[in-house]
Amino acid sequence: MTQLDADELLHFAIRASQNNESEKAILYLKHALQQEPENAKLHYFLGAQHAEIGMYDRAVEEMATAVKLDPNLETAHFQLGLLYATSARIEEANNAWEPLDKLGNEHPLYLFKTGLIQLAKDEFSEATENLSNGIKLNKLNPDLNNDMQRILDSITQINSEQITAEKNSESDMPKDDKKSGNHIFLSAYENDANDEQPN
Repeated sequence: MTQLDADELLHFAIRASQNNESEKAILYLKHALQQEPENAKLHYFLGAQHAEIGMYDRAVEEMATAVKLDPNLETAHFQLGLLYATSARIEEANNAWEPLDKLGNEHPLYLFKTGLIQLAKDEFSEATENLSNGIKLNKLNPDLNNDMQRILDSITQINSEQITAEKNSESDMPKDDKKSGNHIFLSAYENDANDEQPN
C-alpha cells in the first residue's frame, strides 16, 4: 500500500465506500493522509466515513479540518453543518453553513441549508418549500437528494401525527419533540461519501 500515491489511495477509498467497506476506506484514507496531511478532500472523505459508522465527533473534526484547509469545499461546509444539526448544535450549524450564503438563493446547497434551519425552528411549511426546490435544482448529487427527500417524508409524517393528535385531543403528546427533530437530521446524514469526487 505504501507504493500507492494519495490520489490512488483516495480512489481505492471511494471504491471501498461504494462497496460498503468502511474499514478499508478508512485505512486507505489514513494512509493517504500520511502522505498529504493537508489534503482537504482526504479529510472530507475521512469525516464522511466516520459519520457513516456513527463516529460523529471524529466526523466533525475531519470536516472542520477540511473546510479550514479549503474554504471553497462547499459540500464539506454543508455536511459539517448537518453534523452539528444532528447533535442539536444549531448555532454551530448556522456558522458552518454561513459560507454557503455566497452561492445565492437558487443553489441547491443554499436551499437545503435554509430548509434545515427552518426545520430546526419547526417552520415546516417553509422548510418543505426550500428542501423541495433544492431537490429540483440539484442535478449533480442524487444521494443528497435522497437524503433531503427522507427529511421531507419525515416532515409529512410529523404533520400527520400532529393533526391526528389534535383530532384525538391527545394533549399529552409533545409538540416540540427534539429527539424526533434530531432523528430527522441524523437520517439525512447517510450515503454522502461520494458527493465531492476527486479531480
